[in-house]
Amino acid sequence: MRDIKKDFLWGGAIAANQAEGAHRKDGRGLSTADIQPFVPGADPTDLHFNDMDSETFERYKNGAYIYPKRQGVHFYDRYKEYIDALAEMHVKALRLSISWSRIFPNGDDEIPNEYGLAFYDRLFEYMKEKNIEPIVTIFHYEMPLNLVEQYGGWANPKLIDYFVKYGQTVLQRFHQTVKYWIIINQINLVHKEAFASLGILKDKVDHYEQAKFQAVHHQFVASAKITEFGHKLNPTIQLGVMLADTLTAPYSCEPADVELNFRRNRMQYFYSDVLIRGEYPEYALTYFEDHGIQLKITESEIDLLRNNTADFLAVSYYWSNTVKASENSMDPNSTVKNPHLKANRWGWSINASGLYLCMSKYWDRYHVPMMIAENGIGFKDVLTGDNHVHDDYRIEYHRDHIAAMKKAIREGADIFAYCSWAPFDIISAGTAEMSKRYGFIYVDYDDEGSGSGQIHYKDSFHWYKQVIDSNGEDLYPSISNSDEN
Repeated sequence: MRDIKKDFLWGGAIAANQAEGAHRKDGRGLSTADIQPFVPGADPTDLHFNDMDSETFERYKNGAYIYPKRQGVHFYDRYKEYIDALAEMHVKALRLSISWSRIFPNGDDEIPNEYGLAFYDRLFEYMKEKNIEPIVTIFHYEMPLNLVEQYGGWANPKLIDYFVKYGQTVLQRFHQTVKYWIIINQINLVHKEAFASLGILKDKVDHYEQAKFQAVHHQFVASAKITEFGHKLNPTIQLGVMLADTLTAPYSCEPADVELNFRRNRMQYFYSDVLIRGEYPEYALTYFEDHGIQLKITESEIDLLRNNTADFLAVSYYWSNTVKASENSMDPNSTVKNPHLKANRWGWSINASGLYLCMSKYWDRYHVPMMIAENGIGFKDVLTGDNHVHDDYRIEYHRDHIAAMKKAIREGADIFAYCSWAPFDIISAGTAEMSKRYGFIYVDYDDEGSGSGQIHYKDSFHWYKQVIDSNGEDLYPSISNSDEN
C-alpha cells in the first residue's frame, strides 16, 4: 500500500499556443494554432478544427476571423505575473510547452531563433527561482505552418529530421534546467485532433487513415531518436510518452458491446505499447491488415524503437464514454454517452472513477512511473462585482478526481505528479474560446481578446493551495478569501 510521495509534484498545465500570444514577436513564425479561429455561436461540441482540407485551410488562414490564440493571455510578456500567482498557490510544478515556431520559425530553418531560446531561458530560470519545477512538452499542437504547406505535415518522413533537430536543440539548451520532458502531446489523439497533431490536409493524400498512421509512425521514430539523444546527453533527465485517456466502457454486458469495447481500447494502448514496450503489437498489425493500411517501416526503425523506450507515461484525463456495438464502430470518435453521468455544456461527461480505472490499468500494463499531465473541465465562470468567482463545481471536480488518483496510488500505481488543466484561464484548445474556463485563477479577457487582463483568485485557488499544503491529505479544507488578488 502506497501513500502520495513527500516530493509529489502538485501543479498545473498549459500550452504555449493557448497562453503565450506574441505570435509574431521576436522572430516567431506562424504555426497551425495561429489559424484556428473563434467561431461565435458555433456548436460547443463541434471541433471544427479537427480534420482539415485545403479549402478550409486557406479560408482559416486568410479569413476575416478572430484568432484568439495569436494573443493567448499574453503569457510571453506577462509570465512573471502568472508564475508569481502560481507560487502564491504553492504549486510545485508547471507543465508547459515550447513553441516550435518560436525556435525554428519555418520548421526547416538552418539555425534556431536565439530570441526564442532566450525567452525560455528567462522563463525556466524564473520558475526555478520560485521553486516551480518545469515539465516541458516539446510539441503541443503548434507545428510551423510552413511544414504543412511545403511538406504535407507529419505524413512526410522529412518531418522526422526537422523535429529531431528541434528536439535536440531544446534538449541541448535546457537539459540542465528541465528534468521532465514530454516529447509529443497526446500522441494518440490522431482521430480527434488530426490537423493539430499531424498537419495533414486530407484531400492531399490518397488514403487518409493510412496517412494518419504513417504520420504517427514518423512521430514514433522521431520520439525514439530524441529519447536516444537525451539519454546520451544527460542520463538524469526523463523523457516520456503522453496519452489522452480515451478508454471506454461497454454500454451494456451484451457480448458484442464488451468485445467492441475491448478491441477499441486495445487500439488506444497501441501508441504507448510501441513507445513503452518498444514494438508494434500483433493486434495493431492485424487492424492495419483488415483496414488496408500499409505502413512503411524499416528494420532500423524497429531496432530504434526497441532500444529507446520512454521513461514514464503522462496521461490527460477529462471524461469517459461508452460504446454500443449496434451504434458504434472502431472509430474513436464514435461513442455513446453514459446515461448515468452528468456533462458540461461542451458534452464532457464527469466521471472521477474513470481516472482511478485508467491509471490503474496503465500501471498494471506498463509498471513505469506515471504523471497526470492534464485533468480539468471547462465552465462558464461568473466574476462577481467584488471580483470573486465562487466555483464550488470546480472544487468538487478536482476533489473527486484527486481522491480517485489517491485510490490508484494506494493500490500501487506509481504516480509522481498531478497537473490541473489549466491553473489559470487560457484559450480553449478545441473551440478557441476564452469563456471556456478551467483555471483556479480568473484572467479578465473575453472571447474577442478584450478586457483588463487582471487576474483574480477564484475560490478554487484557495482550496487547491490548502490541498497542496496538506500533500493531498485534506480535500475538504476551509476556504478563506483573505488573500484575494
